[in-house]
Amino acid sequence: MASAQPPAGLTISIKEHEHTLLNSDNTITRFDPRGQVFVKNQSRKFAVWDAELELNPQNRTTLGLSALDIGRLDPMCEWEKDFIVKEIEAPMLLLTEAIDTFSERVGVNHALVFEYKMPVEISLNIRNHSGSPIQDIVVTKEMPPIFKDIDLQKSQIGKVEYDSREGQVVWKIKELPPEQMAVQRIRASITAEDPEPKSGGKVHVTYKIPDVVRSTLVPTLNASTETEINVEKEENSMQVGNWRCKASLTNSSEFPIRIKRVQVVLTAPDNELLYEGTPNHRLESGEVWGHEFEVQAEQPEFDIIALSSVEAPINQEIVGTIEKAETIFPVLRIEANKRVEPLELLAWEPAPVAVTLQVRNTGSIECDEITFNDTLPPGFEPPDNTQIRVRVGEKPITRSLKVSIRPKDRDVKLPHTLTIQLHDLTENHTPIKPGDTVTANYITVARAPKPNHEHPLPAVIEANTFPPGPNARTDIPEIMAPVIKVRSVVRKLRKTRTVTPTSEVGELLVTVTFVNEGETSLQDPELQDLIPPNFEYVGVPSGTPEPTLRDTPNGTVVTWVLPAMMSRESFVGRYKYRPKE
Repeated sequence: MASAQPPAGLTISIKEHEHTLLNSDNTITRFDPRGQVFVKNQSRKFAVWDAELELNPQNRTTLGLSALDIGRLDPMCEWEKDFIVKEIEAPMLLLTEAIDTFSERVGVNHALVFEYKMPVEISLNIRNHSGSPIQDIVVTKEMPPIFKDIDLQKSQIGKVEYDSREGQVVWKIKELPPEQMAVQRIRASITAEDPEPKSGGKVHVTYKIPDVVRSTLVPTLNASTETEINVEKEENSMQVGNWRCKASLTNSSEFPIRIKRVQVVLTAPDNELLYEGTPNHRLESGEVWGHEFEVQAEQPEFDIIALSSVEAPINQEIVGTIEKAETIFPVLRIEANKRVEPLELLAWEPAPVAVTLQVRNTGSIECDEITFNDTLPPGFEPPDNTQIRVRVGEKPITRSLKVSIRPKDRDVKLPHTLTIQLHDLTENHTPIKPGDTVTANYITVARAPKPNHEHPLPAVIEANTFPPGPNARTDIPEIMAPVIKVRSVVRKLRKTRTVTPTSEVGELLVTVTFVNEGETSLQDPELQDLIPPNFEYVGVPSGTPEPTLRDTPNGTVVTWVLPAMMSRESFVGRYKYRPKE
């Protein structure tokens, strides 16, 4: 069956276009309301001429306030004029897109973490900002290949589908009532396999609003077309010179016309205005308008002047498009290393050990927080806070720095975890930019390294962004961490003892010499001698260190406790004893 042809006639069409560009933050960067006015002659036989489009003075367009000259419009021809709509700042349909890259946590995160499967939620929000229903809304959301596990939540309104071949979600709404909002949520996952920023995809929206324009343009078409004018006159047979007349106007075109003004003028024997009226009468195609009158004349001649206009309906429509720029997801990534000097210690010899922790921002987003978690094995004394230095590049960091040691005591028999945290860096205008390196240095002391031991020194470094999401984490496990080896050394202590009588009867002076002949120092050595059971301790000579005494079944143990004895260092102890009475 052939499609129906449009009715022959004239139509005025006003179509406005709202083209809106949004950036990734949903801010309007460009709003371009334009339009076109069309006058179409859909007749295949009849033309119109002297056509003009009279504009209403309240229209908000660049067309001006006067009439637009169209001239002649032949059959099946069209006239059009472009214009810009003025005084309009926002579209009738508003779009916002919200993307949370870590939907499992309260708050909105906008970054990815390298090699971390991020649970993403996309919210598409549209709101009818007009007082009319908006129809045929189509929201197309690009879903780049990085999106996986796509799950469309149940639609509040309309129908939503995912086209995997085209890589897009299409949400269609037949009609959205005035001042109503609709939300469509999409859940997915993203895993960043490299640190380059990732595209979250553009959003494209189309819609239309029938029977509405914002330009308040309501033009009137004035035009002439084919009409037939006749005057019938008949003389009264009973009264010579008395004529009954009828002026008529026939619409011989296919267009409805409106008779606006008619004048009937007697041209002979004299000029005389016989009739003037404004019928404001609509004539469809083939219809006739007439006016009867009488005149006294011998042979009257007439002229009829008729002003008519072609009637044309006005069709109005707003067609809108919205283009939202893609959201870019930066990627959080760090690389870290740890250095320790020296890597070899002498057994039993206290030694300072310099530790350097370094992390580099190898991602594409600034870091708001860096945390070093370092492990100190037993025998290593944790550093004091004043011994820790942190810098970004060559710039020292003193603010936004927090140091903690667990457990809080400094007992070297226990392992300790040292945490150095840089926090709230964005707030203090010192974020760690991509490419920046953060270095933490401190000194720990190995108090008494045991021989033939190895001490791996693992660490964990973490980073986060603002607003925070999951941590980016780099482990330095034991198998990859620096290892301090303790070299075994010979410990050798030589003791020499001499006994000589003093000036007191029966009293003896004991001189004990201790020499550290080993390769390493001795820490906290206890140097001892023994007083036989049948003797008793008297004292020490003036200026001699006082020992401690401990009674045992074998006699009295005399002990000197020293803080340390370096290699080749000697100590001489003296005391006096005498026989028991």
